[in-house]
Amino acid sequence: MKNSHIFLFVLFCVSTNLFSQEYKVAGRVLDQDKNPIVFANVLILKTTDSTIVNGTSTDDKGAFLFNSVYEGKYLLKASYIENFSELKPISISSDFDAGTLTILESQELDEVVVTYEKPRLERKVDRLVFNVENTALSDGNIWELLQQTPTVNVVQGVLTIKGSNNIGVLINGKKVNIPESDIINLLSGSSASNVEAIEVITNPPLKYSAEGGMLIDIKMKKNLVAGYNGAVFNNFTQGVFAKNTIGTDHFFKEKKTSFSVNYSFSNDKRISRYTDITSFSENTIPTSIWTANQDLTTRRKRHNLSAFFDYDINQKNSLSVSTINVFNPNVNQFSFSETLIDDMLANLLSSFNTINASDQEQINTSFYADWLHKLKKKGAEISFGSHFTYYDSKKGQDLNTDFFDDNRNQMGDNDFTTQSDQKINLYNIETDYITPLGESTRLEAGIRYAGINSESTISQEGFDRNQPGINPTEDGVFTYDESIYAGYASFNGKWDLWGLKTGLRAEFTETKGELDTESGPKENSYLEFFPSASVQYAPSKKHQFGLSYFRRIERPRYNRINPFQQFISNNSVTEGNPDLLPGTRNWLSAEYTFDRDYSITFFYLKWRNLNQQLAFQDNENNLLRYVFSNLELREGYGLDATINKDISKAWDFYLFLSAYNSKDRFTDLDTGQIITNGLWSGFIRLNNSFTFLQDRSLVADLNFAYFAPRIFGNAKRDSYNFLNLRFRKTIWNKNASISLGIEDIFNQGNKFTSRQFLNQNNSSLYRPENRLLTFGFRSKFGNVRIKGNKKSKRVEERRRI
Repeated sequence: MKNSHIFLFVLFCVSTNLFSQEYKVAGRVLDQDKNPIVFANVLILKTTDSTIVNGTSTDDKGAFLFNSVYEGKYLLKASYIENFSELKPISISSDFDAGTLTILESQELDEVVVTYEKPRLERKVDRLVFNVENTALSDGNIWELLQQTPTVNVVQGVLTIKGSNNIGVLINGKKVNIPESDIINLLSGSSASNVEAIEVITNPPLKYSAEGGMLIDIKMKKNLVAGYNGAVFNNFTQGVFAKNTIGTDHFFKEKKTSFSVNYSFSNDKRISRYTDITSFSENTIPTSIWTANQDLTTRRKRHNLSAFFDYDINQKNSLSVSTINVFNPNVNQFSFSETLIDDMLANLLSSFNTINASDQEQINTSFYADWLHKLKKKGAEISFGSHFTYYDSKKGQDLNTDFFDDNRNQMGDNDFTTQSDQKINLYNIETDYITPLGESTRLEAGIRYAGINSESTISQEGFDRNQPGINPTEDGVFTYDESIYAGYASFNGKWDLWGLKTGLRAEFTETKGELDTESGPKENSYLEFFPSASVQYAPSKKHQFGLSYFRRIERPRYNRINPFQQFISNNSVTEGNPDLLPGTRNWLSAEYTFDRDYSITFFYLKWRNLNQQLAFQDNENNLLRYVFSNLELREGYGLDATINKDISKAWDFYLFLSAYNSKDRFTDLDTGQIITNGLWSGFIRLNNSFTFLQDRSLVADLNFAYFAPRIFGNAKRDSYNFLNLRFRKTIWNKNASISLGIEDIFNQGNKFTSRQFLNQNNSSLYRPENRLLTFGFRSKFGNVRIKGNKKSKRVEERRRI
């Protein structure tokens, strides 16, 4: 794309990041003969329960150095090949020389009693932090963990936060650039035992793209001590059909290098059932009722491979390289649908059966490289990052239809094939600068360039062009290029009672879409500004107030702008829309939290040009069209309330209540009339976690969710609910765990959606495999246990710290 615009960003605003003064801790580790010990492990532990705060290893002179230790009291310990130093109490208020830690050989020490803790919630100025390390939740996979995360809802593969499904997923701050449908595939094959915390970012930092809405950042553990550990795991699910995932994790760390790799393979088969009922009309008078029953069976084989490599070049420079890959070598879908056409007195007029068989192959691979350089000024740093994603999808489809009269005699057939391919390249480069402005404030700024190239091709043959309303592209190539230039500045501050984060981001976008069967490309360019602000006020330990505002953008997904018409059945098609506009969203919220366990939030949402797939019935041609469109406006306001409480030492309780009024305004495809669709809605989520046995090795999770009727563009979805139960038991001295559960015990998760306005009268019932039996097993090996001379256990008083 020709870059015809040059612009300068001179942005200065104000923003927040809660941080404290950091100090260095140095020392040496010697043996009983006063000789230096190389590669000894050195740990900083909390004085309250010996939880690990930080870890490092010694150099060839036996010296160690911690660069970033917060003020406070700690315990210092060194170990080498099962031998240990005495615990050394230290108090940090400035850079500290710990002196010598001596490791004696053949020392008899007690073993740390490692017990599961309960997850802990932290409310920061722009996010909710759900700490899950060493909790029972770490026995499952990351997708299961997200289902337990406060404010996050996962229903049939869809992530939502505060009613919005426009969610970005990060791993250690890096955006996962894969289709939404593949997020569950990646995370369900990744063990939750590698997760330190889930951060639900309700007001994303300005360093991230303004694309999308709220973010979920999955913070993976860093191996604090040198050595190797790994695990193998298996997750089995039985619905109508069986689904299975096996995998392995590996971690390695030495003095300057750490490396982790995760691989999993999934082989599953699932069925979904659909019932679509459409009342077609002529001049607003109903003439016929079309009832379509479809069974869709999907078989999928999937490989997930992720790897993270970190190298500390020296005290000033560090390098990180990572890759995230999803490969689906075989996705096979087979559906059979029967459509009955009745008159208004329920007399059969005719019918047709459709078999739709498709095979698809997908590859999605992403690479990231980041370099961090610490400047001379304490706390100042500059970083450079780059990213590349390649996505390739090839799909072949055969659609065969047989037509019958009212006596079930075959009248004819209509068979055709479709071959569609899509290739996407995403790449970006960025640099970020951070510098303290004082003891409690700092400035952040950065620039970024992102490029997108997409090419979609389609080839269709054998269809009946005489069928009214059917006009598929026989052969076509659609290319789409996008360039985004961005810059931001923000100011972060943390004082005794106040936290502040505010700033401004600007993005200039150029797009070019071209279909080879049309004359000339469609080009567009626009400059948008995205202010953001969060304020937190905590007058005491029990009371906390927050106010937040941000503006975001949602650009059309690449598969939504393809202008091709593709068939689901003989009278239903999906259509892309190259004229889709980017949507912009404004979000304002005010929050109050009492004693960390109770919170209430008021919010207001205004979303223009929201991208959504809408279903319209073509009454003239008896056709259902699923078209990607822009909503004129989505506007809503409401209230969220949460309770996160330890009822007892054995019972964790989490309740989330949401009530909101939502209105969607859209344009009717047939008449061009603007219509408003709205109602009061809400949902309830209740999570209970119970711990049993003296060693706390048995955990039960009982989770319930209820979703009230809700508006989706031109459709209304009825209420539905589900109840899940899962047990987890650690075995083999806590080096392995097994789990057993049932999802949607009463099979209430089916979704019924209806559209009734003007001359539109149709409904859809979606019945996937809701009720599922799940079984999981995980076994750890290698350096999985830390030994020391102080026992550790959970203390209830820690919640008061």
